[in-house]
Amino acid sequence: MIIKLAAFGIILLSSINSIFANDTLYHNLAYDMLNIVAKKSKNNKMVKVAIVDDGFRLSHKVLKNYVFKNENEIPNNFRDDDKNGFIDDISGWDVSDNDNNVGIIEGRESEFKHGTYIASIIIKVFERYYGEDAPKYLRIIPVKVLSDHSKNTYLKDGYKGIEYASKIGADIICCAWSGGEFGGDEKAIVDEALSKGQIIVSSAGNFFTENVNYPAKHDGIITVSGVDVNYRKTPKANYDMRVDICAPGDSIYGAYPSADNAFTFSNGTSPATAFISGCVAILKSIGYTYNTEFIKDALFLTAKPIDGHNLTYAGKLGAGFPNMENAVEYILNPSYKYSYFNEKLPEGKVLFGASSKIQTRLINPIGEYRGIHILPIKIDNSAKLKIYSNDSVYYEGKTNEFKTGLYIESNAIMIESGAIKGKNNSTEINYFMQTIDSTKLFCNDVVYIKSDSGIITDGSGENNYANKSVCKWIITASENKRIKLDFTKMHTEPNVDFVYIYDGDTSLKENLLAQFSGANKPPIITSNTNQVMIWFLSNDFITGNGWEMKFEAVESIN
Repeated sequence: MIIKLAAFGIILLSSINSIFANDTLYHNLAYDMLNIVAKKSKNNKMVKVAIVDDGFRLSHKVLKNYVFKNENEIPNNFRDDDKNGFIDDISGWDVSDNDNNVGIIEGRESEFKHGTYIASIIIKVFERYYGEDAPKYLRIIPVKVLSDHSKNTYLKDGYKGIEYASKIGADIICCAWSGGEFGGDEKAIVDEALSKGQIIVSSAGNFFTENVNYPAKHDGIITVSGVDVNYRKTPKANYDMRVDICAPGDSIYGAYPSADNAFTFSNGTSPATAFISGCVAILKSIGYTYNTEFIKDALFLTAKPIDGHNLTYAGKLGAGFPNMENAVEYILNPSYKYSYFNEKLPEGKVLFGASSKIQTRLINPIGEYRGIHILPIKIDNSAKLKIYSNDSVYYEGKTNEFKTGLYIESNAIMIESGAIKGKNNSTEINYFMQTIDSTKLFCNDVVYIKSDSGIITDGSGENNYANKSVCKWIITASENKRIKLDFTKMHTEPNVDFVYIYDGDTSLKENLLAQFSGANKPPIITSNTNQVMIWFLSNDFITGNGWEMKFEAVESIN
């Protein structure tokens, strides 16, 4: 089995440029964006976060006060005191080499750097809430899944690491990697952990594609993608309807294992996964008795929607971006879940509590969608329920009769509940938007234009154009005219995404007048006939701000 780490340049850490000897840069915008505000609570508990990764420098200044100690093991007596199958697993386990040394061989720090980095981000997020009290409430369980003798940095034993983390009793299991075979054995390991109420957080992957890789693809796992400080999806980050939430993944500062005071920057869905693991750790520590579903609701239902910053990925970046102040309030205040609702979330829950009044919820996320799926989850009353679409009643009946799901072809709906009697009665309805093919969001197929002047654009406006665009415009001017084309805007991925210009209405090689790519303004092009075809092609990786051109008919040369 081959598993690839989900951060650091080409999959691993090739994006690291410099090593720093201070941690002041932790106080940067990426951490501020999470909006972590400490609130008083009485029942805070210690949480254990297992990090399944390549190796760890446990003496690093960020990690050293948080390392898990297995109290059921007697150090160095060469016995399995707690009968869990692992001898002297005092502070984690190396499942690849089958020993208790999770450290890094001297001289290979540049290869085994991922685990230390991930651990430091989780800790720094946790410290944002607890401050100097953080070591009282957090322990990191290091689980090493890369052999000391490995010739590459593929985590082939990742799922064995999840199995160990589950056995040792981790509350949260951070898998900042993706890929590899996911067969019956791997599924059984993951299902066993989830059945215990253990929360698994995993990376969507860094493969530029509309897809989520395992283990994140498995139901029940929190799937994370990455965005920059402007809430825009980072170019490499995967996206899909299976993504649950996003977090910072661009130029993120973290610990580096070459020294106890070494730090570096990196990118990808790996640091994003660490951010979410840290957020979940905070919520679990203040709401330890709550189950996984409630912790996830607190994180997802209070998130900041980011589809307005990512129209081509609308509905494919999950709930959006964490708003930890609201998430904490959701945990600490039992009534908050009924009073707080964000109509712009592309997926979520509609919650109606006991009330003598009519309650309404508008679902109106930003972006274009095929429709919305409505799924009843908890119906404890006989209140009247109405669902409106386009100002018309789509469904009407008693709430306890609403037992099957609905699919409504609409971008927005209103759900109305009548009075709910009984202090403990409530209604819970899940919903999620059905996304569209983003490749056709701004332009698609062929547009025929019969005119002597006008403007043509890729259609994306202030947004980046879509991946995998295949669009054509065929302009036909008056007889005995030629067509002059003048670009007023040009910004595409250089040498990859092209605007082709042909004489006539076909893409014959001999008819190609010009092809342009990049950010430089192209020269004015004039056709040889009264007809031209503009053909725009983009790949599935990086996109740009797009292009625009003016056209006008000019006199033909005799």
